[in-house]
Amino acid sequence: MHLLDEGFAPPEACVLWCRARAYPLHVLDDSAHVDLDWWNHHLREVGHEVVLHGRDLDGRIVDRGTAVVQRNDLQLGSALVESDHDALGLLFLCAAWRSAHRDRRASRRVPDVFTPLVEQNPLARIQQVLDRCVKDKRIPEPSGDSWSGWPDMPGVGVSLMALFLWAAGVRRGGVRAQLIDQHGVSTLIHEGWLEEPSVSGFTLRRYDRYLQLLDAWSQRVGTDPELIEMWLVQRWNARVREARSGAHAEPTLF
Repeated sequence: MHLLDEGFAPPEACVLWCRARAYPLHVLDDSAHVDLDWWNHHLREVGHEVVLHGRDLDGRIVDRGTAVVQRNDLQLGSALVESDHDALGLLFLCAAWRSAHRDRRASRRVPDVFTPLVEQNPLARIQQVLDRCVKDKRIPEPSGDSWSGWPDMPGVGVSLMALFLWAAGVRRGGVRAQLIDQHGVSTLIHEGWLEEPSVSGFTLRRYDRYLQLLDAWSQRVGTDPELIEMWLVQRWNARVREARSGAHAEPTLF
């Protein structure tokens, strides 16, 4: 733990919220309603041989309409992805889940993962990075000079990459990679964490500090880092709702 983070304890509201929740129900079953027609049309339009699926209300796997994708579906070899490259297919499923999630509020777009002016395989660069993450369970070293420490991942921002890393089971410093969204980091800043406020500006080193903080809080609370991250995001959304409604009282569990 970085010296600046020592003594930075989780708020009591975080403790209460996390202890009232269970990993299988609230993390793995965390669902988004994905517009499969939109995603599969746009994936096809830009030249990807990828078809995303979801589950209808009866639990059947479908490839059209609006369907449910759970966080537990975000894994390599998922039944909800048809792709000629498993890791790239998983990346797009992660993008679809994140953009459709009611609390994440990410923009709905197909990541532009092509490397320009590479005729033989313009997807080679991103595929190599994703494959190394999946195979080695770690983030590969960047090629050439990189101020951020992140590998070259065209079209993939920090938040989407973090979700893919979680889905692939990548570990950093002995802890599993975790999601990182702007709402969650904004909550940390509001609570007093002295760090970069913009997730898009996070270096890999700063992301590692974030992971260590989530891990430390989860150990103090007796819960999982995933639930800590979820609380951070939901706390920010609750603050937004309070501001819009003009309410000033603190919510009981946020």
